[in-house]
Amino acid sequence: MNERHDTLRAHSIYLPLIALGGLLALWIAFAKLVVPPLIERSYRGESLSILNRMIRGQAAFPIDHYLRVWDTVVPSITIALAGFGLVGVIMFEITSSRSFFRKYVGAATPGTLGALRMLTCLVLLLTTLLEDLSSVAMLPPEARAPHGLMRLVYALPIGFERLVASEVGLWVFQLLTEVTLFLGVLGWRSRIVIPLGAACHFLMGGILRDYSFDWHQGWIPLYLMAILSFTPCGDGWSVDRLRRVYGGRSVPEPDRALAVYGWSRYLCWAAIALPYVESGLSKLRYGGLSWWSASNMRNFLYTETLRPREFDWRLSLYLAPAPDIVFSLLGFASVVGEVAFGLVLFSGRARRILPIAMIMMHVGILILQRILFIDLILLQLAFIDWTEVRRRIGQWLAVGRGQVEVRYDGSSPVWCRTMRLVACLDLFARLQYLDHDRVDSEGRSSAESKRELRVIRRGHAYRGFAACRVIALTLPVFWVLAPLLFLPGVSWLGTAIYRYVAFRPAHSVAPGSRDAIERSPGGSGPGSPVEVDRCAYRLRFPAVLSGWALASILCWYYLIEYYPLTSWHLFATHHLSSRITYYRVVARFASGERAPMRLEDGIGAMRFDARYDPFLAMCFGKPHPRHASPEAEDAHVCRKFLAASAAAYNRTARPGAQVTQLEIQAWDWDFGSNPSDPEYGRLVDRFVFDVEPERHP
Repeated sequence: MNERHDTLRAHSIYLPLIALGGLLALWIAFAKLVVPPLIERSYRGESLSILNRMIRGQAAFPIDHYLRVWDTVVPSITIALAGFGLVGVIMFEITSSRSFFRKYVGAATPGTLGALRMLTCLVLLLTTLLEDLSSVAMLPPEARAPHGLMRLVYALPIGFERLVASEVGLWVFQLLTEVTLFLGVLGWRSRIVIPLGAACHFLMGGILRDYSFDWHQGWIPLYLMAILSFTPCGDGWSVDRLRRVYGGRSVPEPDRALAVYGWSRYLCWAAIALPYVESGLSKLRYGGLSWWSASNMRNFLYTETLRPREFDWRLSLYLAPAPDIVFSLLGFASVVGEVAFGLVLFSGRARRILPIAMIMMHVGILILQRILFIDLILLQLAFIDWTEVRRRIGQWLAVGRGQVEVRYDGSSPVWCRTMRLVACLDLFARLQYLDHDRVDSEGRSSAESKRELRVIRRGHAYRGFAACRVIALTLPVFWVLAPLLFLPGVSWLGTAIYRYVAFRPAHSVAPGSRDAIERSPGGSGPGSPVEVDRCAYRLRFPAVLSGWALASILCWYYLIEYYPLTSWHLFATHHLSSRITYYRVVARFASGERAPMRLEDGIGAMRFDARYDPFLAMCFGKPHPRHASPEAEDAHVCRKFLAASAAAYNRTARPGAQVTQLEIQAWDWDFGSNPSDPEYGRLVDRFVFDVEPERHP
């Protein structure tokens, strides 16, 4: 096997070069022989029905114009493919070396990858629970602008538009997503649940973005789900592992570090780290060294603070009297932190320091800009070595509370399967498993005493259901349910169930095939030799890593925003002016009172991240980022959105508090010339919309 690998490794540089040459040949043939006829047929509406639906109504020039444009684009694409392809080959050559694996990737245990699966699904489950997808059905269809692969989803003949227009259908779909992600946390049928959860999250995020803009929360967890779909993430910390153990099937050893889990973990690290690096480089690319100038930083902070959002505080405005150096240092620290975050892929010390720095940065963004990146904050936990944490906790518990000795009937299939499950749940290695036939401290030899479960903790012996309670108190997974075991009547019921299970007739295990469990506490420590499997240097992992990094570079370089692809161009603009424009929403209520109103209290799907801000801009003739409609049509979409928001708000408003009129105000503030303005600018324009009363049949 090693000789075969060395042969492949020696020729690995030629394989990707041959593949790149073949890809370029196929591309040229496709561009010259397939695309021009396809353009002509699509222009006439004679192509595939899906393609026709995607491009319908977009032809604005004669067919010759589009053919000339394509002939102009082909050479540029060919040169880009060749150049970036060579970059990919170089990255593959580096990442496929043995030294790269030893220095930067390393082996990992199945529990480490299982923890990553649990963390990713838990983050997505939390963000999904916070959404109100069903309220999307209240939005007018004119507000929808499908983007990226979502255009293909809408073009498919599956009735997706009817789902988006159905409040009940969207509620069921969100519930399905939540259930799928919860099963992903548990690790039940991971090979099916993880890809299904990724697909559901992709569709849910696409629906919400089609009615707003490309906000960046949720993108990295989606990438992680896509990666985990092709990894053995169900081998550790999962119901799948428990099922295999209980059924007597083989499973990877929990404390044995293997390369397949190390590579899978490293791919997840890359999916988290690369967006940070791209975001930091984007700021330098478009703003240069002056991006963190005080004027630019004030512009970002003040604009996001004054925009309508789900949070009410305005702490950054209190920094207005602060010297410029404070704002420059904030900007400099954010750029340095984002660019340096790529070091987590190459340094263990960076993985201990930089995630904490990123958590602090995101907390600062929440405080000063009112933008919550809850997913990015929680995903910093992915860089923690959970195996080492579990080992240290186990050592601390062993010193403070001692080991717990479990004695069971090793000839009973029921007890053998049960002890295998208990061993899987014993995360901190607190239990020692002994067969009655090998150790009988009380000298009993009767069949009944032999089949009885006994637990010895701190010199005290427990039998039967009392022993089960001690085990439950020892296993972390049962800590939430353990108090229920001490309720009145539970002891009697538990004893009855225990005696039924423990003493019912069962076939014995033959002495020669006894399935006893004897495990020493602790497991492999950091200084223990790590056994690496043959998968350590397989070329598919470096190929995937290089391909992922290359795709990220392409998206960043060409500013590709095609859901679910993004260039991570966050706050990369450089504002030369100290003048900002923002909007306020003022409502007139049925009681006659005029007061500021939070549109977040209307349609729930719009309440996060100022998702409705583009519609407020459309009221004043500013086009939506993805709408290509004239100014009059933009105003029509704005009115439709305001009518839907007011109707949703009035559904739950108390009598006399219904909205009868909405006024969108455009404010202008030059913080450079008037930094202490208590009104934060002046009113420059307003858009008034009269809300029609809801008609009941």
